Amino acid sequence: MATGTTRNKVALAPGHSLMDWIRLGNSGSDLTGVGGKMLSISKSELAKHNKRTDAWLAIRGTVYNVTQYMDFHPGGVDELVRGIGTDATKLFSEIHAWVNYESILQKCVVGRLVNEELFKLPDILKAATDVSENDLNMDWFQQLGFLCFVFYTKTPYPEVSITLKQPNEFRFVLNGKTRCITLHKNVNWPCIVKIVADIGKVQVKLIKKVLGLWPTFGTISTTRNIQIDYWKCELLGSFNVTHNTKFLLFKYEQNLYNHIYPGRHIYIKANVNGHVVSRPYTPVWPLVETTEYGKISEDTLCLLVKSYPNGKLSKHLCSLSQGDSIEVSRPQGSFECWTSKTNLILLAAGTGITPMLPIIWNALHSSIKNYNITLLFFNKKETCIIWKKYLDQKSAAYLSRLTVHYILSEEENSKGDTKGHIDENVIIKYFPSLNNDLKNENAVCICGPSGFNKLCEKLVIQQGYKKDDYFVFG
Repeated sequence: MATGTTRNKVALAPGHSLMDWIRLGNSGSDLTGVGGKMLSISKSELAKHNKRTDAWLAIRGTVYNVTQYMDFHPGGVDELVRGIGTDATKLFSEIHAWVNYESILQKCVVGRLVNEELFKLPDILKAATDVSENDLNMDWFQQLGFLCFVFYTKTPYPEVSITLKQPNEFRFVLNGKTRCITLHKNVNWPCIVKIVADIGKVQVKLIKKVLGLWPTFGTISTTRNIQIDYWKCELLGSFNVTHNTKFLLFKYEQNLYNHIYPGRHIYIKANVNGHVVSRPYTPVWPLVETTEYGKISEDTLCLLVKSYPNGKLSKHLCSLSQGDSIEVSRPQGSFECWTSKTNLILLAAGTGITPMLPIIWNALHSSIKNYNITLLFFNKKETCIIWKKYLDQKSAAYLSRLTVHYILSEEENSKGDTKGHIDENVIIKYFPSLNNDLKNENAVCICGPSGFNKLCEKLVIQQGYKKDDYFVFG
């Protein structure tokens, strides 16, 4: 949490950079000071921890122990001391509301700031109230043009689904439980969602139809859970990427947002010649902000589809016209981005690039860590390379952090990369060597045809990588 302005940054002592702080957080040290327990903390209890050597503060309902963070704070110790022992939400919002403090302080969470009256209740009633609070921890704040809800699920990679049923009826599903908020006034669609996956924090921003401050957000209630396996999506546009690959932009027919984490997939279902066909696809979006594909918003779904001669569903999808519809499932998969690694090595063949693109985007835009990414992209010819111009633009923009090698099996390429197929020589050439005496900072992702995946996994294991160091997309 940087509470100083850019002008107020101080020179940090050696060993106190952001990367040093992340390493300390990943070292197993108890930065909470309470053994990692989630406590309910009153303002009077918070006020007791107001010393340089015992420093707690609260931001938007969460209490953090910032004692060990003091010397890592870019604004200096004095700036941080201004907030200790208090609810520092207003101070933080006035100075640096844009800082992703949840990620920086995720290992310092002591608990939730609760109403003082809670501690005056009889024990039996207090326990019931705690259960209710643990069931849903929520904050909200607003400005003239928008309001934000912040949900603390306490679950890494929470399931998130959001629907605007009516202009003033906002429904959300968190980890399978559905709730409804009847808003004080109407809002627009789509919403804007930010998720800190590691700690399960979900922020939903809704744009007000009419400017103004609301006296309350409205009322909240629990509703009956309705299991929906598939939703209808309408095709907004179809765009050629290569001679046999298309970018398809869909929109949910209802005001719906389903969060899909990098590396996760959905099932596409369609009626093809009287038969229902279903296949998994990884949603993907371009790596650059401006494209020829029109507006990509929270409620759109982007697919890269290669039309295979014998692929019933792929040929059907590539033949769709604007206005045609398909059905899509809820997000699925188990991939979780590594936070303990620094170097990502991605091996992709053909359309195996699809899970890699969100991983690249996520890594380059991480607010807590500078990842170094090496992509080995295998194709037959240069004309087969999917979104080469976007990969080149992104690698040029992140010259020291994203390196792309195109490995072609049927022709030479202009970058002087290896010609041929995946083999031990390619791995040796592009993989950093492992030192058994040091912690392995490398993580590997593999995606392509089954034969490619099996060979890559074998070669990676031969280089000394263990099961926790790599992930193969099936």
